[in-house]
Amino acid sequence: MTPRHNPRLAARCRAFTLVELLVVIGIIGVLVSILLPALGKAREAGRRVSCLSNLRQIHLVLGFYAQSNNDRVPIGYRAGNRQWNSMVYSSTAQKMVEFGLVYESHLMPDPRVFYCPSESDPRSMFDTAENPWPPGPYGDPSKQIYAGYGGRPEIQIPDDLSTAPPGTLPKLSQFRDKALLADLVATPQRLDTRHRIGINVLYGNGSARWVERAPFDAELALCPAISPTSSPHQDAIWHTLDLQ
Repeated sequence: MTPRHNPRLAARCRAFTLVELLVVIGIIGVLVSILLPALGKAREAGRRVSCLSNLRQIHLVLGFYAQSNNDRVPIGYRAGNRQWNSMVYSSTAQKMVEFGLVYESHLMPDPRVFYCPSESDPRSMFDTAENPWPPGPYGDPSKQIYAGYGGRPEIQIPDDLSTAPPGTLPKLSQFRDKALLADLVATPQRLDTRHRIGINVLYGNGSARWVERAPFDAELALCPAISPTSSPHQDAIWHTLDLQ
């Protein structure tokens, strides 16, 4: 005699036990813990590549600016402080400064190129409450506006170029193989909020590459705050980048 089929008994036979479910959940947890760091590294690697692309695009923009200004470019620092090398607009001076001169030349069709995609500090990110866009008189003139990259702080650029002597801005060609732009290295914290272990650097010849933090970290540690006393250490950082 053929035994009758019992659906309830069959369902109980197919179901997982509590122990089996806990084992499966544990395996999934282990896999997630393994995969998440790998995914995070992959995302950061992608952002690094995007950051390098940004810097190369900025070099093209500076090349266009130089063509219209006798090879001169607004790369430097302002107000006697080498760590003020990434500004777009100064609310204290009520002037477009540094990268702001590029903006006023209508050479920033996509201003996001001037910001590192790994940045997590809203003060150095594009169009945040702390760093809104557009800058200055085109937006909120009470806000200081910063770009996401810093220019080589070798030459002081006056806020009012209309009264400055000819040749105040440096020539793009004079940088050549020198480091021209980089992720922010004004203080250690500025680096900690993005790539952490290194920076992307643009050179005057248009090349861009990744530079590990170790070669300049000792000098960077001596720049705990924005201060003129940090100037020698800022010079040392950029000279180190020249050699990488």
